[in-house]
Amino acid sequence: MDYQPGCLARSLVGHDKDQYYVILSVEGERVVLADGRTRTQKHPKRKNKRHIQVVNRCLVEEFPVSDEEIYARLRSFVKCAANREKE
Repeated sequence: MDYQPGCLARSLVGHDKDQYYVILSVEGERVVLADGRTRTQKHPKRKNKRHIQVVNRCLVEEFPVSDEEIYARLRSFVKCAANREKE
């Protein structure tokens, strides 16, 4: 698995199961995640690498990026994914 900042990740376990996040950084066996709304860059979620699944798509190419932009990109990705499932 390639845990790179800017890539999309989905939570596999915990109260946030199936929630999508953007990887902000990697700290050993943990990753720092943000969704732009409940988990901002000032208050990110730290999660074990084993508890997330990296989606082979980078949403953020360059940092710094605003929380609003992270949220908008995640929302558009989830909306597109939901449309693909309906078809």
